[in-house]
Amino acid sequence: MGRRAAVAAAALALGSAAAGAGIDASNVRLVHNSERFAVARALGGAARMLGDPECQALLDEFADASGRPLRATLQGSGLRAPEYLDGIFFYDAPPRLCEASTLAVTMPGSRAVLVCGSRFVRQMERNVLHAEAILVHEALHSLGLGENPPSSDYITERIRARCE
Repeated sequence: MGRRAAVAAAALALGSAAAGAGIDASNVRLVHNSERFAVARALGGAARMLGDPECQALLDEFADASGRPLRATLQGSGLRAPEYLDGIFFYDAPPRLCEASTLAVTMPGSRAVLVCGSRFVRQMERNVLHAEAILVHEALHSLGLGENPPSSDYITERIRARCE
């Protein structure tokens, strides 16, 4: 089997695995299949987390820059927390953003999340729950949560405390 055929077979296998796992990865736009599948898989876990009322309490705990609770922003979208993730798009981060320990990044209110794909794959191999928490973290930013304050570490700690 030639290299091109092997790559095509791997792409089909990853696509089939994602479909078989019930993962709709249409909003995950990373170039490399392994990275796209890792983010899609973590996104499924993040959605399960956000389906839990205890995890959803984060939406009342955190607010945007104007002091508006994130739950109000979510309610304004007309979506439930797990469904909101479907409207966030995940793209490859430029290499300069991936030089530190960053896994993913977005701006408050943005529906575009930049992912350091190879680092995210490694995180999924080491600690799936942490990778899922990172996507919840980015969803909170997408709903308007700023950073510093609260610190990135604090946000992730609160997610892990409420959602795992």
